[in-house]
Amino acid sequence: MTGLLLSAYPAFYFPSLLYLETDGRSWLAATTDEGDAVVDERVVYPSHVLYTMNPDPMRLLNAVVAQKLRGCRGISRLGWQQEAMPKLLADTVADVLDSAWIGIDDLLMAQQIKKDADEVALLQKAIDINLCAYDRVQTAIAPGANELDVLTAGQQVALRSAGEVIHHGGDYQCGQLGGPARDRAIQDGELYIIDAQTTYRGYWSDLCRTFAVGDPTDLQASVYDHLKAILEDVSNLVKPGGRGTALWQAIDARIREHPHLSDIGLIHHAGHGVGIRAHEPPDLNRDREGIFEIGTVFSCEPGAYSQALNGGIRLENTFLVTENGVQNLTDYPMVLKQ
Repeated sequence: MTGLLLSAYPAFYFPSLLYLETDGRSWLAATTDEGDAVVDERVVYPSHVLYTMNPDPMRLLNAVVAQKLRGCRGISRLGWQQEAMPKLLADTVADVLDSAWIGIDDLLMAQQIKKDADEVALLQKAIDINLCAYDRVQTAIAPGANELDVLTAGQQVALRSAGEVIHHGGDYQCGQLGGPARDRAIQDGELYIIDAQTTYRGYWSDLCRTFAVGDPTDLQASVYDHLKAILEDVSNLVKPGGRGTALWQAIDARIREHPHLSDIGLIHHAGHGVGIRAHEPPDLNRDREGIFEIGTVFSCEPGAYSQALNGGIRLENTFLVTENGVQNLTDYPMVLKQ
């Protein structure tokens, strides 16, 4: 809302409060007045004393908010973000402003679903960083390699690609549906699902590729090609106004067309929106609806798992819904074995 990133990884999180009036006047309470923020006034509380971080940042924020609110005019209605407003701040605001409280989470969520051009640029950067990590981890995957070493290889290249300290992680567990890297040697014949996530300046990428450890079996290669064809067809299956549940059902049906997967189908979501969180609306889910809109950025991730596959296969790209169709933001090959 302000254009200011207050807490980038790996910085510690300090709470803040944005106060925006309907006539456009606004102020932001936070630990810093550095950086350009689209507000009229900045209110600052201390994050540290001689570089020892204060142990009570919420109470310190509350104190400066209480002081600032004493000079605010009375208002009849107050919109508030239920997901983010702690009780301490809410009680302080309620004590000073005699207002009717109205939750605006659905309004904010509707704004998040439609990405602006600068947001898409940050998402694309996060995606590109992830793809650089995939280049590196493929060279680290070999029978006997440690999962932690594979993750470390991906993290090192991700940081170099970003040119700054960022988060890179996700599912780096070999022979499994998912999970964090373990102190474990990967085994010949396993499938290595790397569902990697990168956070860049407040925006996430969430992508997945599956790699064979050693030479893939005929079944592994067949299922891989089947899922690859489904993912490559996503741009033809999505349009503005389309339903996420319908896409989930279509992908589940397509997965079941493979003889090995006819009784398995899709056991998880088919994807999700991506933005300032790794998972945002709209859902691509069997059990919860999501609607595609122009400006929506979403991932799609068909997957299939069985003991015969020695793990499973999941492939995930990120897409942007535009007026002219669905654009694939993930320009990266899908190859089971290099």
